[in-house]
Amino acid sequence: MNTLQKKLLREHLLDPGMNFNQKLKSFITIFNADISGPDFPSEKWNISGSDWQRYEFLGDRVLNLVAADYFYHHPASEREGQMTKKMGIVSNESLTEIIERKKIDITLLIPEIIGQQKTYGEKVTGGALEAFIGVLYDSIGFEGTKTFILDFLSDEIDQYHPENNFIGKLQEWHQQQGLPLPVYSEIPERRDGPVHSPLFTFRVCAAEGAVLGEGTGRNVTAAKQDAARKALEKLRIDA
Repeated sequence: MNTLQKKLLREHLLDPGMNFNQKLKSFITIFNADISGPDFPSEKWNISGSDWQRYEFLGDRVLNLVAADYFYHHPASEREGQMTKKMGIVSNESLTEIIERKKIDITLLIPEIIGQQKTYGEKVTGGALEAFIGVLYDSIGFEGTKTFILDFLSDEIDQYHPENNFIGKLQEWHQQQGLPLPVYSEIPERRDGPVHSPLFTFRVCAAEGAVLGEGTGRNVTAAKQDAARKALEKLRIDA
């Protein structure tokens, strides 16, 4: 992006009168300005798969740094172990849940070639936000990106309770036991509710296939968290 585009991007992203989806659409219009035309509509981010992945790599590091800096200073006396647990707020699972809860149209940030890669799975949602943050950092610098991230995430960060991260607890227990990580899978025939608000059911299994727990939720992450909570109860691990 040229200097004018970067200036416009900064102004739009830090505009308190615009919601996230409005800022997202503004970003796409500005970013695509050089290549948009009849064959390249600006409704979606026009970017190659390799560039998207590079931005995702960068954005992941920036997001982690902003979160770590926030936890270091709020409160300033917090211990390292507790800060580490709180970093779960920027995991792919947490980001996906936040995106769904805030009703962000994250599909605008997912190039078709990335959406077709089955290896990404659910991580594509959190990855899209990380790629977006990566291009912001590259375009408007760290301070502007930090302001944007905290404006978007500070309420989530303040309300985040690591003790409710049952997925992380179950994973940590398996690692402590030297066991392979548990595997989550949806039970599609158990999906219920209206199309606009489905109820998901997920099962978590040990690597050898033994069922540890089943859970339900209004989104994928919530269903997985519920399944992990049930597994912790079955394994008699303090949840």
